[in-house]
Amino acid sequence: MNFEKSFENFVQILSEEAITPEISPSAIADLAKEYSLRSIVSIVSYAKGSDHEGEPDTVIPLFGPVPEGEPPAYYFQNKMAGQKIVTYNIYLYGDKHWDDEEYKSFSVLIDILSFHMERFLLNTVVRDSSLKQYLTGLPNSGGFFVFANKLCDSGDIMLYDSFYFNLKSFGLYSRRYGIAEGDEIMKRYARKLKAFFQKDEIVAHLGGDNYAALVKKERTKEFLEFLSGVDVYGVRNGKEEPIKIAAVCGVYAVDDSLKDPGQLLSRSAMALNYAKNVASKPYVFVNKAMSTRIYRQKQIEDRYEEALASDEFRIYLQPKVDTVTGEIVGAEALSRWFCNGIVLYPTEFVPILEQEGMVASLDIYVLKKACEFIKDWQSRGIPVVPISVNFSRRDLSYKRIVDEIVEAIDACGIDRKFIEVEVTETVSEDERSLMTGFLSKLKDAGINTAIDDFGTGYSSLSTLRDFPVKVIKIDRSFISSDNLNKNDEIVLKNIITMANELGIGVVTEGVEREDQVTLLKEVGCHIVQGFLYDNPMPKPDFEKRLEKKYYSE
Repeated sequence: MNFEKSFENFVQILSEEAITPEISPSAIADLAKEYSLRSIVSIVSYAKGSDHEGEPDTVIPLFGPVPEGEPPAYYFQNKMAGQKIVTYNIYLYGDKHWDDEEYKSFSVLIDILSFHMERFLLNTVVRDSSLKQYLTGLPNSGGFFVFANKLCDSGDIMLYDSFYFNLKSFGLYSRRYGIAEGDEIMKRYARKLKAFFQKDEIVAHLGGDNYAALVKKERTKEFLEFLSGVDVYGVRNGKEEPIKIAAVCGVYAVDDSLKDPGQLLSRSAMALNYAKNVASKPYVFVNKAMSTRIYRQKQIEDRYEEALASDEFRIYLQPKVDTVTGEIVGAEALSRWFCNGIVLYPTEFVPILEQEGMVASLDIYVLKKACEFIKDWQSRGIPVVPISVNFSRRDLSYKRIVDEIVEAIDACGIDRKFIEVEVTETVSEDERSLMTGFLSKLKDAGINTAIDDFGTGYSSLSTLRDFPVKVIKIDRSFISSDNLNKNDEIVLKNIITMANELGIGVVTEGVEREDQVTLLKEVGCHIVQGFLYDNPMPKPDFEKRLEKKYYSE
């Protein structure tokens, strides 16, 4: 068989076969005889300067055995996609050598073989990409579970600890260096991570700045120290700047309670959540108390939307009272969650809803209920007092929140003056501009506003000056001393005097004792709210109070 026929046969069989690196004997048999071929071995490496530079070469036998310690008779080199370079080592029988014509014709065969290798390598990339994170090249969650399943099947998973970690303030680097350089910093960090790990361990990039890992138990302490600060660098204005990246970490020490590989991530993620939002520590190990707390949190998150739609939330009202006349002059609307026969108080579910960005829908729900109460009282001839409704600081970032408040009030057909929006005084300078805008828009819409827990925030005196509010509610901490003294009087008197001179009303909350009322009267605050008069109560009970209108001495 001449070369042309052998070559045609090679191309046809190669194109029809499955995409594997090996060349079938039937495809190359005639060419092997003609060129005295003993072996063709390909070596796949990464080009200099690529993201994977320095990674070990991959040896792929294409035809025949892989000779050890023997130099090839010839070699050819081709560049491939993905910054890969494939070197073909050609081994011949005996001391056979090709003439120039044979060398040229075989180089054509190598070109065809390179198309075959390109298909194989691209197919491998596609297959592997489903298990790798595109930016860092580390395994993704799929790759993590492939590795974890093997350990679970063998029983070796008990030798490992599972980690879920999140990089501290990584968004700051993207803002400082730009998105493109932020990606490069992430790649450098990932390379440092990869270098730390041994072959029988895994670190996975789950996207963003979230990672998971399985580390042998005897190396857990070492890994935690590693995560406390990894040295990389960022490039700005052509100069390298050192960066130390730390991580917050949740750790699950794998034990015989593990029932499913998914728990490797869910339990360590639970510990990470606890470390960040409860303990404020760089790392936390899973424990039973944490599991109970986080399970409770997940229940709240999972049930919330359904509970809201099913009216499981009840609105209670706590009167605001003029201590001089005993008259009810207003009320605060407070939510209670009746969940499967158990009453949950706001302290149990509001922080969770705030953390998950879900609280705005509850605040609007309470507002709508308050509007319905007022509308109902008007239709039945019951005296109406303004109701204040709390809105979370987390609501301030929602662009339509003021529009939704106005729409809810107007849709009910009541006068806007009967609703007062309360916002807790901010503890962050960064939130002040958001709050100022929020309060100003409400003022322009004719809706009264109040600052709740006044005196606990970032700068209370500047709050009085800068925030366009109708009322401040003095925090209970100002009157909580068992024995109120002259210092308490001086502080309260000055706050109230300044507020009054600025045209701002004052309410003191948390009033539980007669001596507190006496002090507040002396310093000029007559409107109070607290258990001394009434606990928060359901609408029917509050209506009875409204009908009486006054608390008797």
